[in-house]
Amino acid sequence: MTRLAPLGLLLLGTACATASRDPTTVAEAYAKALEENRLQDAYRLTTGGPDGEVAFLDEYSDAPARTERAAAVRSGAAMLEARAPSVTLARQGEDWRVVESRAADVPRAALKKFLDAVDARDWKGAWGLLASPLRARYTPERLREDFEREPLSKERLRRARLALNTRVRVAAGEALFPLGEERAVRLLLEDGEYRVAAIE
Repeated sequence: MTRLAPLGLLLLGTACATASRDPTTVAEAYAKALEENRLQDAYRLTTGGPDGEVAFLDEYSDAPARTERAAAVRSGAAMLEARAPSVTLARQGEDWRVVESRAADVPRAALKKFLDAVDARDWKGAWGLLASPLRARYTPERLREDFEREPLSKERLRRARLALNTRVRVAAGEALFPLGEERAVRLLLEDGEYRVAAIE
């Protein structure tokens, strides 16, 4: 029995070392490991696989880069959010709280972000907000060209912006902003984010 005790302690120690922690604790441990030049410990706290470790070690090989990243991680930890398609949690003081929003708020914000990017002529940003079938067909440059050449693009964008104030129909995996005459702005839910699929 005495031979099993050290093995039991070893297993217990391993379990404690790998126990899951809350996000702020992980962020602080990561920042501290960077500051102390324990890069392998820091890398183990990332989602990176073995193939990314060399680049990570190279990126943080000098102290100023480590210090800057540690400070950025710590400042961001105060504003952490946890997201999934059906729930978002945010920190309020030391506690985590569910962000209760209406189902239409998220796709409405995504459409507004897209329209703002187009208005600002941020074609790369707008392209990044397109649904994957459109991103596969377009480049940011081609998106710009199409918007500049299409005579009805300004009118479609104007109607899409007006649709922000209408009732949004949210169904499984998509959101529709009616434009009238059987037309709508359609957003698809991809990887937990709404993306523009059509402005018809």
